[in-house]
Amino acid sequence: MKETHVLRILTAIITVAATFFATTSCNNAKHEEANRLLDTAYKQKDYDRLMLLADSLHSAGDISDAKMYYWQGYAYDRKKDSPNASSSWRKAMAAAISSGSADDEVMYEKAATRLSNLLCVSGDYAGTLEVSLPAIKRIEELKRDTTSDYVNLLIYTGLCQTTVGKPEHDTENAFFIANKKHLENIQRNRCDATYKEAIAGLVNIAYYCVNAKKYEAALYYTGSFGELLAEYQHRPGVDTVYIDRQIGRFTAYKAQALYMVGRRREAADTYNAFLETHFCHSAEGQKLAETYQSITGQ
Repeated sequence: MKETHVLRILTAIITVAATFFATTSCNNAKHEEANRLLDTAYKQKDYDRLMLLADSLHSAGDISDAKMYYWQGYAYDRKKDSPNASSSWRKAMAAAISSGSADDEVMYEKAATRLSNLLCVSGDYAGTLEVSLPAIKRIEELKRDTTSDYVNLLIYTGLCQTTVGKPEHDTENAFFIANKKHLENIQRNRCDATYKEAIAGLVNIAYYCVNAKKYEAALYYTGSFGELLAEYQHRPGVDTVYIDRQIGRFTAYKAQALYMVGRRREAADTYNAFLETHFCHSAEGQKLAETYQSITGQ
């Protein structure tokens, strides 16, 4: 009798477990398909479809509130609707905090980064810091400070701090940590994406330092930028057009900084290296050339 009772209990447990794993497997498959559909629309730059997919997949229970709002914000941003993009990303962050799931934490970081960039580019520096500083703190507390989103938040923070009168060392510290984190990420994972994230980060830092007339800092970060480029361009199969563009930016920013700290001969040599790139003939390259020529009186 006891054996029969135990057998019934075991059978019930096995049945429940089987149902649980079948349901979990089904849910995982639905989530993977939802992610695939969103990723396809994203890669095809079909922002109307991306917005509709986010709504319909959420209604079907295949994606979370945070993911829906994140992708809707992304679509609004690409459609040049900044107010709705901002609103959607704020909702994504709030939903992720309420959820507390690991997947939604990823959405929180991405939404915070996108929103910080949007505000920073629009010149709302105080608004940027209201988003980026709490986000940085949250990410650090959750020990998720190895992601590119975290590093980008540091860079946007550094870009805005001096403008709104924050202490100088805060800006320098944000840039220093961002640079350090990028290099650490490369040490962990030497792939194209990691290198390009670091290069993009250092481009932004160098640009800021030169335009803010922080020339010694600009030389420090263009030095790091140059070392990174030298390492990356020797990897097999790299895009030579991409390398040329980054070398053009590197030499333009470095030449400006060298000239302004009085190292005129080095500045001229570096500017000549800039003129040897194809990038110097592009619209961006021409603007950088004009800036250098204006400060040197050429």
